Amino acid sequence: MVNGNGRWIGHRLNILGIRVWQDSCQLVAGSGKEWITLSPQRDLPILVPSNAEELKGAGSDPLRLTAYQYVTEHPGPDLAELLGKRMDFETALRGDGPTSA
Repeated sequence: MVNGNGRWIGHRLNILGIRVWQDSCQLVAGSGKEWITLSPQRDLPILVPSNAEELKGAGSDPLRLTAYQYVTEHPGPDLAELLGKRMDFETALRGDGPTSA
């Protein structure tokens, strides 16, 4: 989901998700029809675990675990690239890059 007015891109699972801005991100949760913030915004870049060792290191970080789950369930979207600042945010916001869920 892209929110051009708020200038963020949302990546949602069933009840958890991550909202990404140009230089930060935040864990969110679905509550009825709304998505509420669960944590303070965190600066980018953030490493999304890509192997067992990195996953163990992220065990106490709900945002990184949610990102790992999202990338595992939705291969291809740009979440890991956005969080790692390896994708131009403006391109993703315009929808010119890979599609986000």
